[in-house]
Amino acid sequence: MLIRRSRHTQLLLILAALSCGIPATARAAVAAASTAADQAPEACASPGVGVLLGISAAMLVLTCLWQMGITLVITELNHAPQVVQWCAQKGSRRSLVMLTGAGLTALGLVGDMLLWALLLRGLNLFTSLENSFYFSAMTFTTVGYGDVLLPPCWHLLSVGLALNGLLMAGWSTALLVYVVQHMIELRLNNRAPH
Repeated sequence: MLIRRSRHTQLLLILAALSCGIPATARAAVAAASTAADQAPEACASPGVGVLLGISAAMLVLTCLWQMGITLVITELNHAPQVVQWCAQKGSRRSLVMLTGAGLTALGLVGDMLLWALLLRGLNLFTSLENSFYFSAMTFTTVGYGDVLLPPCWHLLSVGLALNGLLMAGWSTALLVYVVQHMIELRLNNRAPH
């Protein structure tokens, strides 16, 4: 049990370090690009394809760590002996656990979108957090209305955001199926013989 907690603590520390480091690195890249743009006003202030791909990859790692944390919480809840015993007694309790799993999964997705929104706002690509979150949510869910866009030289970042959203949507779907399947198995294993 002590080893498990220390791994969870390590995961949280890594998550915190990444969440602090990504915007700082990205801001430094923007500052370098802005200096280049000041020298050539018609040039785009993009930090370059490599940096944009690096930011996308770092955000993918960060959101995966966030989703892993949510997945660990849901898994621990579904396999805790006290919870399993409590759920085995009534269908309404199993429904409550499924709703809790769905809520935590939704929290995970909203957290992913918020991380992207904070990054985009931190890079001064949007004037408000509301616009940043709106763009993040529209791109993350691949709805993409197109009414709010990144500056043209930053478009590649939206590709990373959309790919990240597709991966997290699949992960979340699998997690929800896992929760429902576990509750159905619990119901079938505890069914009284007729």
